[in-house]
Amino acid sequence: MSAMFANGEDLEEWKQYGVTPWTVADVARTALAWGGQGRHRANLDTLLRLCSLNAQLVDEDRRFFAGGDAEEQSPEFIDAAHEQLARMLARIFFEQFPGQRSVLAGVARSVLLFGSAAEFPENFAPKVMTSGWFERLTDGITFDDYIEAIFLFSVLAQKDSGLVPLDVLDAPGVRELSEVFALDAARRVFTEHLLTTVADFKEINRDWQGPLPTSQKKFAFNPLTNKPFVEGVASEAVAPWTQAVIQKALPPSIYFLPPTGLRNAFASDLGPVFQHYTGRQLDLINGERHVLPEVRYKSDGNPIDSCDWFLDLPDVLVLIECKARQPIESLRVGGDDWMGSIEDSIGKGIFQLNRSNRHIDLISKRLPGIDTSKPRVGIVVTLEPFYLNQNWLIRERMTDQAEYPIGVLSVGELEQLVLVDAVQLGRALLEASAQAHDNVMFLNPALTEAEGRENPLLVDTWDSLRMFRAIERVADDLGLPPEDS
Repeated sequence: MSAMFANGEDLEEWKQYGVTPWTVADVARTALAWGGQGRHRANLDTLLRLCSLNAQLVDEDRRFFAGGDAEEQSPEFIDAAHEQLARMLARIFFEQFPGQRSVLAGVARSVLLFGSAAEFPENFAPKVMTSGWFERLTDGITFDDYIEAIFLFSVLAQKDSGLVPLDVLDAPGVRELSEVFALDAARRVFTEHLLTTVADFKEINRDWQGPLPTSQKKFAFNPLTNKPFVEGVASEAVAPWTQAVIQKALPPSIYFLPPTGLRNAFASDLGPVFQHYTGRQLDLINGERHVLPEVRYKSDGNPIDSCDWFLDLPDVLVLIECKARQPIESLRVGGDDWMGSIEDSIGKGIFQLNRSNRHIDLISKRLPGIDTSKPRVGIVVTLEPFYLNQNWLIRERMTDQAEYPIGVLSVGELEQLVLVDAVQLGRALLEASAQAHDNVMFLNPALTEAEGRENPLLVDTWDSLRMFRAIERVADDLGLPPEDS
């Protein structure tokens, strides 16, 4: 079933029974964590029953939403109910939305940030991301070989209901790929980065689920995200959550690839790289616009860095701050410190945008190319989605509130936004600004303008990976339908 979802097959009729990509993933996790020899074998009836049970799990704090009009409740009760609802929405969004991302965009973004198409900003002095950094982390595997191998195993798993023989690279059709990339590297990617055992899975899953209260356990990190293939269940390796295979090629998985001791330094390096990548996207906007980088200026004699980018459009000046920090586990499960990563990323971004807006005249002396007479809006761009446009309750709980209209976008949304020409984009941002409540700016109308368009930087990067074209040929030889390849 998960392979069918990964193939993009239309399974709408199953959703009425609670069979969705996320319920199947959690059933797979639960079966691995608690199943054993002599238990019931998997069949369709069992899957339907378990998915239905999974979909019906309810939050332990539902008392907040039972009975009574909100107007009749105390302010403290209403505030607690709002927080509980915001936590519940965060859990649901982080459970359901990641599987809806574009694979092409995500893989291409990884290559543009970390691989052969990456660009570093001028005067960049990395601590971890020095020349050959990825090869040092993987003991000689190049980044592009790593990504291409993951893509290959994702295609093979989709082809055969999540099953991949351990000797698949010795098959005649697959051996033809040796013309375009190293099969030995692919074998190492499979065994070292994609494959686990049931015993190891149980231990790691216990570490993630064990400390959590009952209501949060199903939302905990699923170890299949990190090691999607399991050996020892069948004669072949099994990917019980087939969609998770390709996720290993996306930026969040790369973010957590360095060992714990290097992770803070790596995150520090990624900040400037992501900022530069955002500028590359802004340069795609057609029409009359100016993209200007951050500057250092002085306020009361103190040197301060401005926001990361200024986008000067015909009708509006856009201040942009980039944040590469990832959502933390407590946000995904709705834990007690669930606001931590939001405050440390988006909250800091809003603070910096507020400051740059207040100091715009000082900044313009160092950056005379910006037009300070235009209306201004701000945008915080995050490397990964925090779903603030869907979960509006979060914004009211943040310490730093916007002092002028400020929106929050993931970089995936920005990659769509830049496809709107300068005049249209300026008008859409002004419209969003006019509709902002308490300076919370939602950018859905602007994003609607870009629907159906392809980002040329992402498409060109995808097409540059010759391995993908070769895999398409192999998929044809193996009888995989063209749309799946």
